[in-house]
Amino acid sequence: MIEQPPPDNESPTFGDIVEILRLPILSALVTAAVTWLIWYYTNAPCTPELASLKGCNLSPAARYINVDVFGRMLTYAVLVGGIGGLWKYDMIKKERAARIAAENQLAELQKQATEERQALLAALTEERQQAAAERQQAATERQQAATEREAFMTTITGLAAQVTQLVEQRNGNHRGNGDSQNGQ
Repeated sequence: MIEQPPPDNESPTFGDIVEILRLPILSALVTAAVTWLIWYYTNAPCTPELASLKGCNLSPAARYINVDVFGRMLTYAVLVGGIGGLWKYDMIKKERAARIAAENQLAELQKQATEERQALLAALTEERQQAAAERQQAATERQQAATEREAFMTTITGLAAQVTQLVEQRNGNHRGNGDSQNGQ
């Protein structure tokens, strides 16, 4: 599981502080060590003759460190560590800003995808309802056409029956008329 950094509104954790200070402290220690090495290998050892001329310390520890080089080591270490700390802090700020921008963009894309999905579902539902209404209308029209055909067939059957009846009556009347005319 990926460890999520704390949100920007929370105080930094011990891990955050270590992450920020790791590079500056390491660079400060390296700078102090390099400063000491340069002093150690370029400085002439203090002898009694030099002590009277330069005023250097003759103690055994003075061969390895003195106040002057210690001050330079601290000064250079603080300068380099401070610059490294500012650089690291700037990088962390930029990384967090980029992460927040990416999270915002992801949230916006998810929101947009959700809106598009809802729009597609709404359009699909509307199309289904429209298709169902069209099917219902077609079924109603078929039923109406069937009813009209049945009524038409009933009317035609009725008319055919009336025509048949009229023909039979006429045939009967015509015969009766013809018989009466022949008999006169």
